[in-house]
Amino acid sequence: MTLPIILVVIVMVAGFAATIAVGRSKSNKEGNPGYFHQTGKKWANLSWIYVVCTVVIVAVLIYALNQ
Repeated sequence: MTLPIILVVIVMVAGFAATIAVGRSKSNKEGNPGYFHQTGKKWANLSWIYVVCTVVIVAVLIYALNQ
């Protein structure tokens, strides 16, 4: 049961890294210059999504491990 946990963590970290890479990419800055207005609010919302998803995944995995 350790392998699924490791795979979930790898996918979550990869998704987070990809989100950061896309958000900070040169083409994204050139394609939509208004994207970087109110970035604090956008990063806060994105962070909360990741926190909630992480908690849910951990809870599901703990539940699955105890079955």
